[in-house]
Amino acid sequence: AVPLTLEIRETVAAPPARVFEAMTDLDSLGKWMHGLLGVERLAGEGPLAVGHRFRETRRMMGHTASEVFEVTGMVPGRSMDLFVDGRQGSTGKGEFRFRHEVRPAGSGSEIVLSGEISGMGAMGEFLGRLFLGTMRKAIAKDLASLKAFVEGGEG
Repeated sequence: AVPLTLEIRETVAAPPARVFEAMTDLDSLGKWMHGLLGVERLAGEGPLAVGHRFRETRRMMGHTASEVFEVTGMVPGRSMDLFVDGRQGSTGKGEFRFRHEVRPAGSGSEIVLSGEISGMGAMGEFLGRLFLGTMRKAIAKDLASLKAFVEGGEG
């Protein structure tokens, strides 16, 4: 089965270091992430680093959903890779890989979030495509909220 992929971009009128800090600070996610109910650290302390794991619980589409994220790559100030094993969370199946990159763009930054979903099973491929549309909207909304938070100078 071919993995499903997505890529979403957002420009922010703030330096990359500031954007990256807001995006990777677990304690401030609640200030900008829509529907976030809580973040629980499962492994690792201090700033996010490779090997850290956390559970994110959100209210989405009228349901409460939790997923466990593992940091699999980190270039401070530039990029962070996250892995989600859907079997450990509300999705119940699938593997999700996300890369968050922050690049200089003019006087500000560009966030590029790319994702790959695999292991959804035969029926899951079809449903996965529907799910992908919903996920793309949710991620775009998150990036717009992050942009507003960083540009508003809060936190």
